[in-house]
Amino acid sequence: MGRSLAHRVRAVAVVLVLCAGFASAAGAEVAPIVDGVPFVIRFHGTVRGLMPGAPVEVQGIRIGEVTSVGVDYAPDSNSFVAPVGIVLQPSLFPAAGVQPRTAAEVYVAADVLVRRGLRAQISDTQLLGGDAIVTLDFQPDAAPAALDRSAKVPELPAGSTQRERITQQLQPLIAKLANAPIDQTFAELQESMAALKQLVTGPELGGALEELRGAAAELRSVVDRLGGRSDALIANLNDTVRSTNRLIDHTGQTLATIERQVGDRSPLLADIRSLVQQMDGAARSMRLMAEYLERNPNALITGKSDNRR
Repeated sequence: MGRSLAHRVRAVAVVLVLCAGFASAAGAEVAPIVDGVPFVIRFHGTVRGLMPGAPVEVQGIRIGEVTSVGVDYAPDSNSFVAPVGIVLQPSLFPAAGVQPRTAAEVYVAADVLVRRGLRAQISDTQLLGGDAIVTLDFQPDAAPAALDRSAKVPELPAGSTQRERITQQLQPLIAKLANAPIDQTFAELQESMAALKQLVTGPELGGALEELRGAAAELRSVVDRLGGRSDALIANLNDTVRSTNRLIDHTGQTLATIERQVGDRSPLLADIRSLVQQMDGAARSMRLMAEYLERNPNALITGKSDNRR
């Protein structure tokens, strides 16, 4: 029991130490930028949440900090802009060549990167509830620019906002829609709808439907009248074919007997042969008709189709 209590006390002590460590880490201040090189960025979009002391980052690495945030009126565009002052640490600046050490070298290195597409923008990723920050990154589709050193503090160009990038992507589609013959297309659609309405409500379609309805009623009446007798009719036709075949067989036997009795050249025998051939042809035709009707009983109503089966 005493050993279990000791384990619990030790666990609580470990938790208290960890909490104290987290509290001291959270309360620790970020090291200030020493001998920072000043720049100004004029943002045309919103800078909500950006405060002095916010970091300036490149690929998540802090290389400077925000020193001021304000708002000005731009008469050339009749809009408001937000000038944001920053300072960059020379030893942390990611130069394209030799690491700069002085402010002049930082400005030269920054001008090289700006000409290659480096732009400043406000970070819009605040998933953990943190403050807004300034990030420096390349925008390949950015308009050509250079570091503006006409004022006392050089100006880094601001990149396009997310809304501006979406507008640029949609601009070709908007232009196509603006040039599309919408009025003509709508007029043609109205004409098509009017023609369809006239066809549906016109007398031609109504008359055709009436004729089709009458033909269907007549066909149904014929089927009802013959439906019960069609099987019997086919059965009688089969019986007739079988009787004719038996008669032909019997006639053949009789013909053989006559041949033996009167000879091969008798005129009577020739007449009998002709009669038997005619009866054989008639029986064949009746047999074919019976077989067809067995496969197609509807032929009694609709007649024989062109597809011979």
